[in-house]
Amino acid sequence: MDVLEFGRAALACYFTFVAVFYTAKLFALRARTGRSHEHRGAPGSAQRVGRVLFNGFRIAIWGVCLVRVPYPGLDAALGRFDPLYTAAVVASGLLFLVASLALVVYTHSYMSEDWMSGVSEEGPRRLITGGPFAAMRHPLFVAVALGQIGFFLALPSVFSLVSLLVGLSVLRVQAHVEDRALDARFGALWRDYAERVPAFAVPGPFRRKVRG
Repeated sequence: MDVLEFGRAALACYFTFVAVFYTAKLFALRARTGRSHEHRGAPGSAQRVGRVLFNGFRIAIWGVCLVRVPYPGLDAALGRFDPLYTAAVVASGLLFLVASLALVVYTHSYMSEDWMSGVSEEGPRRLITGGPFAAMRHPLFVAVALGQIGFFLALPSVFSLVSLLVGLSVLRVQAHVEDRALDARFGALWRDYAERVPAFAVPGPFRRKVRG
């Protein structure tokens, strides 16, 4: 099996795992805490629109990756960028996806029961500033962004490019929604934290603070 064939199968497995992971996490947290950890926002709100778009593209991505395994010809309909569809580019995309998954699992494990999909009406229960949150305010969004970049590289196409642009836009809007909720809930404590820690950051010597 060459890299391109492996990448095709790996994408199907990766997004299946992501779907199972988040579904199982939501059920497990509800069973343990007795409350829902998924909040979509009020109808017509930026959070609700963003979640509908994001979830719609996630389902589409998952379906596309599954169908591509038995039907490789689907790539033509996706508008694949053939000059970019090389073993080196696909392999780099898979590495981005692995890095994304590692950061997602680490951050979820660190947050434990405090993790919430979306912002509830009462807001976050507490302000977390340690672990990955000491380096950036939205590590999960950074992880998801890495995954979306990885998907584009592993399947360079019009479809994955549109998915990337929509995904990054939604993450930016949701980060703003969460920042406002944290500000309203924790006031000066959050503002001091936000002044010290960027919304998004690149780890290591190439880190460059980006204010949210």
